[in-house]
Amino acid sequence: MKSEFNPKISIIIPVYNGSNYLNESIDSALAQTYSNFEVIVVNDGSTDNGATREVALSYGDKIRYFEKENGGVSSALNYGICEMTGEYFSWLSHDDGYEPGKLENSVSYLSTFDNRDKTVVLCGAFYINESSQKIRNIPLDLKKNVRYSNIDVLSYTLKNGAFNACSLLIPKIAFEECGYFNEDLRYNQDALMWYNIFSHDYSLVVDPEQYDVSYRLHANQTSKTRRDLLVRDSFEMAKIIAPTFAKLSTKKINLLKMYAIRNSRHDLKNAVNHCIDIGKKTNVIGTMDIVYIKFRVFCGKCRNVIKKIYHRLRFKK
Repeated sequence: MKSEFNPKISIIIPVYNGSNYLNESIDSALAQTYSNFEVIVVNDGSTDNGATREVALSYGDKIRYFEKENGGVSSALNYGICEMTGEYFSWLSHDDGYEPGKLENSVSYLSTFDNRDKTVVLCGAFYINESSQKIRNIPLDLKKNVRYSNIDVLSYTLKNGAFNACSLLIPKIAFEECGYFNEDLRYNQDALMWYNIFSHDYSLVVDPEQYDVSYRLHANQTSKTRRDLLVRDSFEMAKIIAPTFAKLSTKKINLLKMYAIRNSRHDLKNAVNHCIDIGKKTNVIGTMDIVYIKFRVFCGKCRNVIKKIYHRLRFKK
């Protein structure tokens, strides 16, 4: 690592009723081989009779601990960002974990690039189960030693889905320029944040050889229990980001069409229809595009039914 590049990193852990896994998360943060960091735990109004508070306070001054009224993970993250003293932001969910070299590897890799204030770092991640046993690596089809432009990144995420939030290292200045997490969203606030950042011409560098984040799969995750939030938030997000994708779209890379197709995969008809309406008004989406998108909506409905059956069987007790 270049000795002159030693930025302070703020690890922010938002938590709500998370006493079951919070110890593991905080321990993984404190075990970092990189020395210039702080750990901020934000208790988002937990209602577990003080269990989450007790876990956090047991660490004393090893962490910075805050409590707030419940407002959702976005509000907890924003609270942490406002309190952070680091130059870079690193999100750690209370039920996920870091490998000891997560920060050091990301900073070392970032130090080999210029224009670092406009660069986001991504590392690899792997799934773990409820017992913290590794399941498999999460596919990451991106190359090392390549700086991906904002359009490259947006295209990739629209095809493959949002990056694992805990795998990113983001300059704090990005939030000052692009805004904070949307507190009206409870499901896909991370995806909207990444869309906003990369729509502001930030680039991405990836170290796919370092699998430094563990992402826990368990039955109580919002992604498996609250489809109603997915439907609502996807429509709200479309109203915010679809006009931006229309402006950034070209004949070669039609981001708005890709975004509509992304929503169609999950049978999110309201979001899809909003994209089509914006596409018509801006002449970005044509008649044949609409036919294809509608077909993908039908495929998405079938996919959603299969997904429900899978998760019922996968987490059947």
